[in-house]
Amino acid sequence: MEVVSLPTASNTKRRGSPRRRAASRRSPQKAQAQSRQDSRGKRRVRRSRARVRTVQPRNAFQAGLLEQSKKKIDAPLLLITVMLLVVGLIALLSASYPKGYYSSNIGPFYYFIRQLGMAVVGLVLMWGVSCINYTMYKRWAFILYFISFVMLVLVLTPLGTTLNKSRRWLFGFQPSEIAKLAIILLFATMASAKSESVRKVKGLLVYVALIGVYILLLAMEPHMSASMILIVIGFVILFVAGMHVWFLVPVGIGGGIIAVIAYFTLNHVQERINIFLNPFLDAKDTGYQAVQSLIAIGSGGAFGLGLGQSRQKFLYLPEPMNDFIFSVICEELGFVGAALILVLFAYFVYRGFSIARRAADRFGCLLATGITMQFAFQILLNLAVVSGLFPVTGASLPLFSYGGTALVMQLVEIGILLNISRNIPPSKKE
Repeated sequence: MEVVSLPTASNTKRRGSPRRRAASRRSPQKAQAQSRQDSRGKRRVRRSRARVRTVQPRNAFQAGLLEQSKKKIDAPLLLITVMLLVVGLIALLSASYPKGYYSSNIGPFYYFIRQLGMAVVGLVLMWGVSCINYTMYKRWAFILYFISFVMLVLVLTPLGTTLNKSRRWLFGFQPSEIAKLAIILLFATMASAKSESVRKVKGLLVYVALIGVYILLLAMEPHMSASMILIVIGFVILFVAGMHVWFLVPVGIGGGIIAVIAYFTLNHVQERINIFLNPFLDAKDTGYQAVQSLIAIGSGGAFGLGLGQSRQKFLYLPEPMNDFIFSVICEELGFVGAALILVLFAYFVYRGFSIARRAADRFGCLLATGITMQFAFQILLNLAVVSGLFPVTGASLPLFSYGGTALVMQLVEIGILLNISRNIPPSKKE
């Protein structure tokens, strides 16, 4: 019988593995090439592992940002925001060119470049805010309210800046823009935490006191449009939260009494209401803005004079790039162009309320409602002013009018809306 010897450990070690035996039969050049290829592969593996390690979050906040950024965003709202911003920058370039051109210290593109820079900052902040879970703002609501209160008080001190008979600026920015977001966050936080508070008179008095402090400070600037926006925002949030309709009766009576008192005691309010009733009575002085705005709108006709061809912006219209930028748009683009822009605004508001309706929780619903209502009412207020349907109040057109603080804060608020859209439950996704 033939005896078959089994391989032992010593034999296996001596003979080596098949790969080693094959490598020993290769030429030295091939062996060196294979060695270099193996080393390169190991380096690639080490680099890929290093890259994987770098994206790991270092703390809970970074983990939250990473998680939020992976969620689906409301693409239509983001797209319509970018479209409105681009159109607004083009309109501002046209409207602000004459004022910059005729100014001795600045160039014709001064206002456009500044607004473009703030738009870039606002877009970066918008995207960053869209990656922060909106529920975190509950803990910041009272802090932001207090900070905004302090800034509104400082505006009334010598630190504030006066322009056009109004003291609204503090170190180059408007605290009233921050106050709008502060009221929205605070009301949404309180109404979502204690829903029964909005159904009782005692609970409503707390909201009235909180917003009343802001309105009093804004009236001292004076800033009538910001006061009106805060009142509308606060009322809508409370109404959506469950406030009874019959509370409107005392609110309406109180508002009427305040309006009458303001008319007879505040000269600027009386002057603006009289101008509103008939601006042509003093078309060269107090009614000048309203009259020039109507001339600009009427000059546009159906299709306008052409982009950049406005005549009223050449030192006729006092604020062609601010409150009355829509008048310049009507003159240059006509009824058709202005109507298309209004369609964009309408779709923007629709997307905002759609996000509010589908929000994951009560706080998200109230927060989205307040932000969207701020945009909607401010748009309507500006259109009413430029068309002569409402007294001149100083209300700017969102995403269009010149103003760095307003533009940045508006984009930040849109970022909050986008984050609320990221957290919409799958069952409510469109």
